[in-house]
Amino acid sequence: MTTAPTTGTGRPQERPDPVPPVLELRDLTRHFGAAGRAVRAADGVTLTVGRGEVLGLVGESGSGKSTVGRCAVRLDEPTSGSVLINGTDVTRLSRRALRPLRRHFNLVFQDPSASLDPRMTVGRIVTEPLRLHGMLRSTAARERAVELLSQVGLRPEYADRHPHQLSGGQRQRVSIARALSAEPDLLVADEPTSALDVSVQASVLNLLADLQRDRGFGCLFITHDLAAVEYLADRIAVMYLGQIVEQAPVAELFAAPKHPYTQALLSAAPLPDPSAQRTRRRIVLTGELPSPLAPPPGCRFHTRCPLATDRCRTEVPRLRPLPGVGREVACHLVADDGTAPDAAAPRGAEEAGDPAEREGTAG
Repeated sequence: MTTAPTTGTGRPQERPDPVPPVLELRDLTRHFGAAGRAVRAADGVTLTVGRGEVLGLVGESGSGKSTVGRCAVRLDEPTSGSVLINGTDVTRLSRRALRPLRRHFNLVFQDPSASLDPRMTVGRIVTEPLRLHGMLRSTAARERAVELLSQVGLRPEYADRHPHQLSGGQRQRVSIARALSAEPDLLVADEPTSALDVSVQASVLNLLADLQRDRGFGCLFITHDLAAVEYLADRIAVMYLGQIVEQAPVAELFAAPKHPYTQALLSAAPLPDPSAQRTRRRIVLTGELPSPLAPPPGCRFHTRCPLATDRCRTEVPRLRPLPGVGREVACHLVADDGTAPDAAAPRGAEEAGDPAEREGTAG
């Protein structure tokens, strides 16, 4: 409790401390390999997931999204930085000290076929976290398994089957039931629909949305599917080559993306309106994603950015707040008032310079 100024009676007023986010990453770094030849999979990532919030983490393959998710649940050990779960720093806890806290966070893997033990029945799989944490009596195991399967839309007889007897969508539902069996505060969903047929993806997304709404857990939803993240998430964080380049509420980011990379991502997503799809301006990025072994100096996106300036090639942009709740961007070309250039528009001679230098508005 924090103590407020005293009232007229002389007694201090007490108010509860703010509720911490279920997940907070502070300057998280994860490098693989020896110094000097390390792959910088995550490099200074800072983000939060509030209670009952879905944060979508998007970016192309190789941007470091899955590494961030694995570090968040301590499957990978961060090189530096901090991971806080419900306000508790779990970054350097021993396995013994971390074990009682593990029931508060869990992970849904990308490939359900590889994440489910083929020797175990479905009922045993979904109740395994409860057994490990001493939350289940053996006599109640089957009843609890049937209850969990019912919550993800599977019939009771599936409890006696093995993973190879299920379809891909059914296996992913089992993975979700297992991850939520201990009622965690945080769920990290690592591209949970990418290994599924398109016809099955919508049902799994609807299931996640319903469970998240009913249970109120925080969710870090990792994906490269912009349509899925627009449907499910409250906020979006965009990653490029190990770093967050933009964060914003979903509606604001889709309506007015600020970073040139975000603009390029959104321009590549198909539109449901065929007329709008035919007439839209595409931003086609040239070149390949640079190697995380040797990221380029300055802004890491400058090698592919159609608007890059000399400043972009030498000075690293910091992730700074913009007007609006929870809006941040790491780009020299975006002014402090949120004014951003259109990466799809042709550049004239007067656009070639840095707007921060021309207007003196950027920090």
